[in-house]
Amino acid sequence: MHRVPRALALVILLIVAVYATTAAEAQAPAKPAGKGGVLRVALIGEPPTLDAHATTAVITREIVINVYEGLFALDAKYQPVPLLAERAEALDGGKRYVVHLRNNVKFHNGKTLGAADVVASLKRWGAVASAGKAVFKNVEAVEAKAPLSVEIRLKEPSSALLTILAQVDSAAFIYPKEIVDATGEGQLKDYVGTGPFKFVEHRPDRHIKLARFDGYAARGEPANGLAGQRVAHVDELLFLPVPDYATRQAGIVTGEYHYIQQIKPDQYDRIKGTPGVEPVVVKPYGWATIVLNTKQGLMTDKRLRQAMQAALDVETLMLAGLGHKEFYRLDPGIVFQEQPYHSRVGAAAYNQHDREKAKRLLKEAGYAGQPVRWLVTTEYEHHYKPALVAKSQLEEVGFKIDLQVSDWATVVQRRNKGELWDAFSTAFVFVPEPTVSPQVLCEWPGWWCNPEKETLLQVMGREFDVKKRAATWEKIQNIFYADAARIRLGDYFRLDARRKDVQGYVPGPYMHFWNVWLERR
Repeated sequence: MHRVPRALALVILLIVAVYATTAAEAQAPAKPAGKGGVLRVALIGEPPTLDAHATTAVITREIVINVYEGLFALDAKYQPVPLLAERAEALDGGKRYVVHLRNNVKFHNGKTLGAADVVASLKRWGAVASAGKAVFKNVEAVEAKAPLSVEIRLKEPSSALLTILAQVDSAAFIYPKEIVDATGEGQLKDYVGTGPFKFVEHRPDRHIKLARFDGYAARGEPANGLAGQRVAHVDELLFLPVPDYATRQAGIVTGEYHYIQQIKPDQYDRIKGTPGVEPVVVKPYGWATIVLNTKQGLMTDKRLRQAMQAALDVETLMLAGLGHKEFYRLDPGIVFQEQPYHSRVGAAAYNQHDREKAKRLLKEAGYAGQPVRWLVTTEYEHHYKPALVAKSQLEEVGFKIDLQVSDWATVVQRRNKGELWDAFSTAFVFVPEPTVSPQVLCEWPGWWCNPEKETLLQVMGREFDVKKRAATWEKIQNIFYADAARIRLGDYFRLDARRKDVQGYVPGPYMHFWNVWLERR
């Protein structure tokens, strides 16, 4: 057995420790009055799927995070701690991980969780999920070593594996083996997890209904971020697609909805002054971007991508999308200022607003006015309104922009088919481990597959020293701006709202409704 690096040993101490968290840090809510009631949540639209492996769409995560669980969860400091796992061992210098599972955890169908379910789920995640594909480039084998023990063998040491397994975007959630076997890499049809709520029904354009799972095996530790004890206090969660901003806002004022997503920032003061309603501000939440298709079509020409990057005045785009200067910020870093890997490297290529440079690049590329097919939705104003302003700015320098507007679920479906688009509007949300964040993944739509970048991601994934990892990330960020495969606009902060009778809700980047109850049921 090789000696484990000190940094890795510290990670493992975090994993095997029984949450060395003070009572002040733990997020244990006060004892609620009791269980019951239906908590009604107004979403911005329909999810493209309820299969967590198959998408990075936040709207999917915000529903299924209550249904599915992974081996680990992120605590309040975004460190991985056991969830379905009881403990983990890192061996051979981080090339081999042995995960021991908790005993008597039940799936919603009554089956007891075992190693075979974990192996099947992780292999499917590695084949289907963008983060999973990135991880599995380094996976030699995933095997059951005992009924409650799984071994993950890697080709190279990984400093980030447990954090990635704890993430909830493109998540390594665990499904029953028989469902994985029946589905393969196709569309999941049975939504069975181990979480505090179980799936009941999906009536498209009407609702998705979850119900409390009375057989849930909760952890005993205090709630701490997404980790620790999870309790389903309400009888049901009812997720309702309500694409219109005004309808969502009117509904929370009347009490039709208990929680609503994505209020326009210019409504902050009005929400704050509404009796019985409280604003929920998440800062930072995401960064708005334009993703370009580097796989096929017009935007395979780097000069056209660089021309678009040069032309845009991102301040006007962000103001159009957010409408309130307190809810966005301009910054060149491709992770947030609050993260340890934040850097201003490459800043000269950010927010250039250089029309002459853009025109020169268009001429060099021989651009002849072919339409740029741009997918966008009105369901997110921070997607749609910046796209409208960008269209105007880009057409002033010579581009021809064909905005193709649809619901968000359709955008997510179409962006997987490279022959259908040249650009689309989206946003990248908080991901604690940058090497598997969508903004740098080759496998993610846009298919930015620069060989130098891929090598650097592998180097960073093997490195345990934070300073050395940060230096590698700066090189990746330089390539990000040189290739202009995704055009960074700016950070935005999310404004939601809740009725004040919704108790126990802890604002953060990951919306969820365990440990939440209704005062008046």
